[in-house]
Amino acid sequence: MKVASWVATTLLASASLVVAHGEPDLKHEHAGDVFHYFRGGQCYDEGVINNGTPVGTTEQINGESLYLSYPRNGNQSVAILYLTDIFGNALVNNRLLADSLARAGYFVVMPDLFRGDPVPADALSGGSPGFNITTWRARHPQSQIEEVIQSAISTTRGQFGASRVGAVGYCFGGKYVARFLAPGRGLDAGFTAHPSATTADEWRAIAGPISVAFGDLDNSNTADNRTNIESIFQGGNKTYQTTLYANAEHGFAVRTNLTDRKKAFAQESAYFQAVRWFDAWMKDQI
Repeated sequence: MKVASWVATTLLASASLVVAHGEPDLKHEHAGDVFHYFRGGQCYDEGVINNGTPVGTTEQINGESLYLSYPRNGNQSVAILYLTDIFGNALVNNRLLADSLARAGYFVVMPDLFRGDPVPADALSGGSPGFNITTWRARHPQSQIEEVIQSAISTTRGQFGASRVGAVGYCFGGKYVARFLAPGRGLDAGFTAHPSATTADEWRAIAGPISVAFGDLDNSNTADNRTNIESIFQGGNKTYQTTLYANAEHGFAVRTNLTDRKKAFAQESAYFQAVRWFDAWMKDQI
């Protein structure tokens, strides 16, 4: 089943292809919150919390640090690999989102992509004046990130016995959802919000179903980028969904200004977009 949500843009099949999204850039991020709960949500209990203490555990397995969050029924056969933004798996917002996906019924594995060296959580507010993102990127080449992800997939399928593994990826992590959805790389389905630095070839190579959440204020995902990505999906006969959220900046699905009703709606809706996508995938509806 193909799912395509077209909001504010029309597919241009003849459009030229943009090579990649913009690189991760702190100026596109917002040092905000995760929404508290979804009123009226009958399927997923409280939705996402933005206060309290994360309930998952951190374990060192095969040399990598993994944040693990378990569903209430303890079932580990269907897992979601959570690939974080540049702020890593210690960021409270990322842990709370992981816990929320677990409450929705999924075993969640969130690796430390940066091996203890994420972008500081206070970098957006000027709390780390000596931080240099260019130097930081050089410390974390693609080969290192992929080594961490491959180890996490092997652990999820091997040690934890998951027979199906999907992935969510936010910002930085979105690129690797696409890369590991290529044939034989270990993922079965994916969701990404405001992906960064993903090339046309990476989008073309995906084999599993993909859902993408965009924000219309995201300079890393312009209207041309979005249209060209949809052209790739349609031309490659992919199983896909794209959604565009109003007044949503880069990073909105993890941190945003919840006093702005449109931004709060975008973040909350992106979470449920991911959950419902994986629910459909689990039931073999996509």
